[in-house]
Formats: sequence, structure tokens, C-alpha cells
Amino acid sequence: MLNYMGKDSFVWFMGVVEDRQDPLELGRCRVRCLGLHTQNKIDIPTEDLPWATPVQPMTSASMNGIGHTPLGPVEGSWVVGFFRDGANAQDPILIGTVGGVPQVESDVESGFNDPNGKYPKSDFLGEPDVNRLARGITQGTIVDSKLEDAQKLKDIPTANNAQGTWFEPMTPIGATYPYNNVYESESGHIQEFDDTEGAERIHTYHKSGTFEEIHPSGHKVTKVKGEDYEISMGNKFVHIKGNANVLIGDDENASNLTLYVKGNVDMQVNGNVTEKIKGNVEQTVEEGNVAIKSETGNIEINSEGNLKLYSGGEMEISSGGPMRLRGSSIDLN
Repeated sequence: MLNYMGKDSFVWFMGVVEDRQDPLELGRCRVRCLGLHTQNKIDIPTEDLPWATPVQPMTSASMNGIGHTPLGPVEGSWVVGFFRDGANAQDPILIGTVGGVPQVESDVESGFNDPNGKYPKSDFLGEPDVNRLARGITQGTIVDSKLEDAQKLKDIPTANNAQGTWFEPMTPIGATYPYNNVYESESGHIQEFDDTEGAERIHTYHKSGTFEEIHPSGHKVTKVKGEDYEISMGNKFVHIKGNANVLIGDDENASNLTLYVKGNVDMQVNGNVTEKIKGNVEQTVEEGNVAIKSETGNIEINSEGNLKLYSGGEMEISSGGPMRLRGSSIDLN
């Protein structure tokens, strides 16, 4: 009777990833397997270890880039799998990684270690491999830097102090194990889906400090460390039920606002409009007329300096009531 995978003996293994630079870019890793490969790298160098192919979940098609990229283990990761060729042990398949509590740094001269000497990191020795944020530990994590950064954004003023000041809300992290599902990439990008009762959050963080976080209350904080571009190719509708405050620039930067509309601008204000301008005001109407109309109230123009009215054509001033001209001297020439 012929032997084939599933019919012959099942041989599984545990081992350590020593190389992930797959020349075929399939997500394969070179793995040194316990009981099959010696720790002595002179007898079996890393480059002589077989390439182990990763198994992907049912949510990935494993074809044409559809689904999740089969990358994740780093040099030094403990992995488990089986040999597709059974006892020949030359065609390994990776089915998962296994965490633990690292006790010593990598020995680059020995097998079953990260040959680059990077993992495990010295700051994480003696603690579980599960992410600190998932264990409810914030010390030594991005929470420290986020809180420090938020302290710098206090007392942000509103126009004319009409509504006082505002500030960046602090991150309300209250995660407890085992309810915070965390993904952290090798460079420090982080995603959190925290289901801790009363502290439910969704958080996406870039290593630069740019982040988006939805708080347990449903409040949302977005902070962009660099430039921010937003492009909408269709219509856009914005409804703000409460108040809105926009501050451009700070005490150190006199930033500018440029607004360019290629069509019409319709603006309706049901209350008052107050503008306070410390520089000059210039309006140019290249084509068309200018109309200022007050349907029920008065119009007042007040200048502490000079006031000039000039018309290149006819000028007509009419009044339905008395007309008064007052001045130290009046020159009608």
C-alpha cells in the first residue's frame, strides 16, 4: 500500500526560527528542530536548515495575495509544526508559534537562538511573551509617551475665549487580562480591541505617535504627528450637533488658512457673527456686484482712521429719512 501524507506516520516538531529571509518570499522560515538538529551550528549551520512553509487560516486564500500575509515569526520565535514528508523530516510545515517566559538573551553562537542577537529583548526577560497592554501593564509602553505628549496640549484657546479653552483627552486605558486583544508589529505599530468591561476601546497607533482611539464613552480622539490629507471624490456631509472649535497654529507658529471654492458658497447663520481681525481685510470681486443688505436692523461702518468711498462710475446716496453729514469741516467739491 502506498504511503502519502495522512496515510504514513505523522511526525511533528517544535523548534526555533533562525532565518526568515525567504528567497521565494512565501513566508517560509528556517527552523532548528528539537531532537532532529543539533545545537552546534558548526555541525548544522543555519543555512543548512530546511525551509518551513506556514499554514494560513481559512480567512486567507493563500493565492494571489488574497487574505492575510503569512508573516509573523521573528528569529528566535518558538514554533510548532509537522513534516509533510513524515519521517524523512525535510519538508516542514509551520502551524503556529509558542510563547513563554524568556530568561536569557540570545546566544548568537548557538543554535535554537536568534542569530542576530535581537530577540528576546533584554527589557522583556523574565516576563510572559503576551503583550504588556493585553496584560493591563502600561509602564514601558506607548501609554507613557501618549500621556506625556497629551500634557503638552492643554488650555487650547477658542476664538475670543468665547468657550474658554479645551485640551486633548487622556487615554482612558483600563485593560485587564484576558480581555484586551492586542496586535503589535515588529517596529511598534499597535492595534487594540479592548473588551474589558467599562473600559472598552478601539485603538490604532503608529510608531510615530499618530493614533486614532475610540474611548469607552464613544468619544473619538485622532492625533496626526505629520501632515494630514483627506480627499473625498464625491459629496461630503458633516453634522456637528454640539459646538465646534478650530485653532490653526499656536504661540510658536503663525499658520495660515487657505480656502478655495470653485463653485458657490452658501452660508447661513441663525445667530450672530463676530469677527476679530488683527491685520488687514481685503475683498476683491473680479466679476459681478456687491450687495450688503440689512432687512430689519441697521448698518454701521466705523473707522478710527480715515474712511474713503470711491466709485469709478456714478455714486448715488439716497435715504428714506433725514440725511446728516457731520465733521469738523465738509468739503463738497
